Amino acid sequence: MLKVTIENDSEDGILWVKFTNMENSSNMFYVSVVYLPPEFSARSVNAHNFFDVLMEQIYSIPKGNSFYLCGDFNSRLGNYTDFIQGIDQLSERNITDFTTNSNGEIFSEFLSTVNCCVLNGRYPIHDDFTYVSTKGLSVVDYCVVPYESLCHYKNFKVISVLCNKSAQPGSFRANHIPDHSVLCWEFETNFDNINEICSIDLSHSAHNSLNQQNNTYVLYDVKNIPSDWMTNNDILDKINMCIDNIQCSKGRQFEVDKLYNNFVEILHSEMNDKLETKVKVLNSTNNRKRRIKKPWWNDKLTNKWNIVCTAERDYVTCKHGSLKQQLRKDFVDKRKDFDKLTQKYKRQYWYRCQEELVNFSDNDTNQFWRRIGQIGIGNERQMRIPNEVTLDDGTISNNLETVLNKWKSSFHSLLNPNVNATDYNKVENCILKENIICIDLDKEITIDEVHKVVMNAKNCKSAGIDLIQAEFCKNISIISILHKLFNLCFSSGNVPKYVE
Repeated sequence: MLKVTIENDSEDGILWVKFTNMENSSNMFYVSVVYLPPEFSARSVNAHNFFDVLMEQIYSIPKGNSFYLCGDFNSRLGNYTDFIQGIDQLSERNITDFTTNSNGEIFSEFLSTVNCCVLNGRYPIHDDFTYVSTKGLSVVDYCVVPYESLCHYKNFKVISVLCNKSAQPGSFRANHIPDHSVLCWEFETNFDNINEICSIDLSHSAHNSLNQQNNTYVLYDVKNIPSDWMTNNDILDKINMCIDNIQCSKGRQFEVDKLYNNFVEILHSEMNDKLETKVKVLNSTNNRKRRIKKPWWNDKLTNKWNIVCTAERDYVTCKHGSLKQQLRKDFVDKRKDFDKLTQKYKRQYWYRCQEELVNFSDNDTNQFWRRIGQIGIGNERQMRIPNEVTLDDGTISNNLETVLNKWKSSFHSLLNPNVNATDYNKVENCILKENIICIDLDKEITIDEVHKVVMNAKNCKSAGIDLIQAEFCKNISIISILHKLFNLCFSSGNVPKYVE
């Protein structure tokens, strides 16, 4: 179930709608319905200002949330690109409408600036004109999505009402037939359905299927463990009962597995009650990485990006209404400056590459083809390992038989070192004792030993399959359970299946 609310309708022609998951309020996405009046109509507006406002609203979307824009942009892109060729790795559009207008040029600049692209033309089987009337045909209705989310949109279709085969001729009046087509597509939300973990099956197959179905990872705030951790009466009763069950167990495999599952359930119930959690969706837009290690990236962009991050943090953490509006404007302005500078360096890098290729094609054809390989058109040839060896007398030989014999003799001496026969006899004559009894090693594991190991365990380390980190175990009640459980495993020789 989704809760639908109007997020922003302050600008004419732009409506933002927020869709929130009723079961988990942290799962949401945004949709913007856009209408830009035609450029020469009585209702025309300044297209530059219109797209600047839309850009500002896109920057105001909380980081990590999906969004897309759809509507009538009255912009004919034609052969304008919606990304920077050679920099952004996107597939080319299949062009249906080759005519352009001034709005189309502004729209193209807007798309490359906000790192978004259109779905139109990327599904050529079901692509068509979106505006059909007696005045002509055109593509002016679009669905706009971020570059990194393009893989989550599938089966884009343009359905023309005039192509309705079920309609009989003359069944509709001409003024009742819409001149805009219907745009359809499928959108994957990547919503997470796990609110909290109450129990867990520790078998490898169950764990793998859990990750495949939800593709999520739960993170607990281990840096803010409360002072009343594992101290309330209900938890202490569960701990005492778990210890009693361990003491009464005979150490059979299914009993050890059940006891460990019970221990994990106790910890998870306390973790879910007293710790803040964050569900991390793997391989999605929630895990955006900084655009580093790009050939066009430089120190100026790094400084600009740090300024943008600081401005965003100030805006998000501010609680005062009037100041928050000013900080929001400041953040949007800085983000806009950063994007403009990024596009500038992207284009400069691309132009430099083009000029170098032209120069190499005229002066150095070998270097030209090497550079072609570097940009992905061909694979640059790697140098082979030289077929030569240095002999004992210092000379170098590239004779194949000599090289192979040298490698053979080198590995033979490495794997078969010269050992005296007396050393082999010492090993063969060694008497192996059986049933060795060592009282110290056969003693029970003491609680002091467990306490020392647990308290010396490093903090802030990744959790295992049971999501339990070292910080959660640094408690005398948990150490008591671990002490009993370790001794049960030590005496029976059985350990929980997940650690086998």
